[in-house]
Amino acid sequence: MKIGLSPASHQHASTVFEIIRIFLPELSWHELTGDIQEAHLVLEIDIKEEQLMVGIVEGPAIVEQIKEPEPNELKRIIKLAVYRLFTEKLGFKASPWGTLIGIRPTKIVHRYWDQGLNQEEIEKTLQTNYLVERDKVRKLIEITKLQRKFLLSSKGAKNTVSIYISIPFCPTRCSYCSFPSFPVGKGSQEIDNYLKYLIQEIKGVGEALNEARINIQTLYVGGGTPTTLNLEQLNLFLGAIKEYLLQENTAEFTFEAGRPDTINEEKLLLLKKYGISRVSINPQSMCQETLTRIGILHSPDDIIAKFMLAKEIGFDINMDLIIGLPGEGPEEIRHTLKEIGKLKPENLTVHALALKRTAKLRENKAVSLLENQAAEMFAFAEEWCAANDYKPYYLYRQKQIVGNQENVGYFREKPCIYNIQMMEERQTIWGLGVGAGSKIVNPDDWTLINAYNPKDLILYGQRIEEIIKAKVDKIKTLG
Repeated sequence: MKIGLSPASHQHASTVFEIIRIFLPELSWHELTGDIQEAHLVLEIDIKEEQLMVGIVEGPAIVEQIKEPEPNELKRIIKLAVYRLFTEKLGFKASPWGTLIGIRPTKIVHRYWDQGLNQEEIEKTLQTNYLVERDKVRKLIEITKLQRKFLLSSKGAKNTVSIYISIPFCPTRCSYCSFPSFPVGKGSQEIDNYLKYLIQEIKGVGEALNEARINIQTLYVGGGTPTTLNLEQLNLFLGAIKEYLLQENTAEFTFEAGRPDTINEEKLLLLKKYGISRVSINPQSMCQETLTRIGILHSPDDIIAKFMLAKEIGFDINMDLIIGLPGEGPEEIRHTLKEIGKLKPENLTVHALALKRTAKLRENKAVSLLENQAAEMFAFAEEWCAANDYKPYYLYRQKQIVGNQENVGYFREKPCIYNIQMMEERQTIWGLGVGAGSKIVNPDDWTLINAYNPKDLILYGQRIEEIIKAKVDKIKTLG
């Protein structure tokens, strides 16, 4: 179906576009704002005499009452009207998240808590103003209540940060992956060159933070697959972190060891030696056919063996699984959770497949997202987590996500502090390495500035002095 927008309504095009893409994710901006002669339906927006009308030219319409609203409130009302037009008049399936399209719906709820609203008022606002389904509202309330005790005060956020470090290498690239990641062959020269520049950035940022007497609450090494590094490279890399970043009061140090084919006892013992308390070992699925289909080389038995090894050495362990992988339905999700239940990891993250433009599965159109089964699979995963004493502690959404659902992190005894701080954006997080993003928070009003390192290995090396200087200068102004 081709949807167009009347020329007189183009001033609201970006607002309309955001909502229509809930129902028609492949809709292009040009299609909406281009030649309406080719459109099957043409939308029109009319505002007059305290009324907003959103409708189809010569077709159904939705009318909302308005009284000189602020610009952001007008956008909300337009989104609400467009959403209702598509669900109530045109017969499209409603999203469980209503008109909320942002990555971090929990941030809205935290703002309401900050404003002094009680639980009943927040629930009513989410259901009335954004048409969020009741079960999602309850999940948001549960998660944000838990998170509140981990969020920093304005004073605390002025001198406390976390660090994310990117190791953008993997043995092979998984077909669903859209992260900056480079497959590594037999040679390691490319990694050696990268570590040389990365350690410069670790040193520069670490010295600036220590000089400014800024506390580093958590460290998180992600990727890629950081355990792609060999023992010598790991020792060099972790030695730099210990010297320049790890502090006596650092509460948490996470290291992604996502792929079992990159883990051995020597590497895990080295991680433990350098103070790492938490690792990720990610099955994605415990079905061998699925792993083969998405280009993963390890087997479910490999996952179990490496999990048991890491547990014996003394790590807290997170495991990721993905709902919506090609060929999987409710039966496969039940099997995966049954196998994970035998292992009892401390944390479990349930992802909904999101196929971004850079994912191979999207390019090859090799996946059916099983939209009609998504709700069943997510409901089962949620029920399983509750029955096995896993509590949700952070949540985020993505575009092109299966079933219009969400990604949820669960914990049994203690949540990952870094994940909470990163998701709720109440703490400055410095991102080091290729493709890493920094979030620089202003604790006075919780606004933030995003800054990103280059995603290209060569460009990162060429610009390393400039990258370090920009971060150091900013740290000095904050300190």
